[in-house]
Amino acid sequence: MDAYVETLRRIHDDPQRWAEDVHTAVLRQLADPARQLNVVGGEVQVQVVRSWTDVHDGHPVLYLIYRHPWWQFTTGLRRHLDEIEEHPWNPPTPGVDLAVDLADNIVTYSIEEPLGSVAKSMVPDAEGVWWWGHLPLPADEGRRGPAPGTSDFWG
Repeated sequence: MDAYVETLRRIHDDPQRWAEDVHTAVLRQLADPARQLNVVGGEVQVQVVRSWTDVHDGHPVLYLIYRHPWWQFTTGLRRHLDEIEEHPWNPPTPGVDLAVDLADNIVTYSIEEPLGSVAKSMVPDAEGVWWWGHLPLPADEGRRGPAPGTSDFWG
């Protein structure tokens, strides 16, 4: 059976297990000392504050709260984990579990990359975490707007 079809079956059969597999791989990759980001004075890693998984309306979901060295606010990402072809320019690595491959895409393209225009429409929660990603976000949609200090960088 094709790895993509097998993965879709895996997600359908046990979305919570799939979410946990991707979550574990994301945390492992973010803890890898080789994943350093350049900042003034050296290199540092993204710091995970808290993370968990859930299944919402049948979608396996990752919640990740993190501190990124390139901005001064705590960031939250809510990401559906059943969209395994989100980065078609980065095809799956042969022989690599697609949960690990998806985790690499999430870390590389969603967490380590600059927020860009996303920073203009983030949603804060009661704890001061600025959320982005797939709806519904665990925050107050009525307060959607630019994250603190982002107008200086992302206009």
